[in-house]
Amino acid sequence: HWLPVQGYAPISEGLGPWFVHLLLPTVALGLGFIAFIARVTRASMLEVLSEDYMRTAAAKGASSYAMLFHHALKNAGVPILTVIGISFAYLIGGVVLTETVFNIPGIGRLVVDAISNRDYPIIQSVLILTSGLYVLINLMVDLAYTLIDPRIRY
Repeated sequence: HWLPVQGYAPISEGLGPWFVHLLLPTVALGLGFIAFIARVTRASMLEVLSEDYMRTAAAKGASSYAMLFHHALKNAGVPILTVIGISFAYLIGGVVLTETVFNIPGIGRLVVDAISNRDYPIIQSVLILTSGLYVLINLMVDLAYTLIDPRIRY
């Protein structure tokens, strides 16, 4: 059988065992964020669906697909995208705990080991790396606003 009894399956053992061993940490890390994003999506869509232009589109005979995806989702997308961008900071922080609990070698475990060994250059470099990644993600989210909402374009 290709599933080891304990430990982490490196990718060198094949894509199947590696994927199976990353399934539970992925679910543990992302499940709460999925629920939060779903709540924000629901609230934002309900707010947009109660607007006057949605009633006008329905009165003009627009299909429910066109109303939901062309009108409502584009206007509700900005808060949803904001929450997704902010969630990346929590995901980056949660990786430290998740990799430690599931014994996965990665940046999170590297930070924990560096803190326990008082290896300050590694701590600083990982901090700079994750901070730069978060700034890059926020930049991408800000640029994506212009794709979603035409009112934000210059």
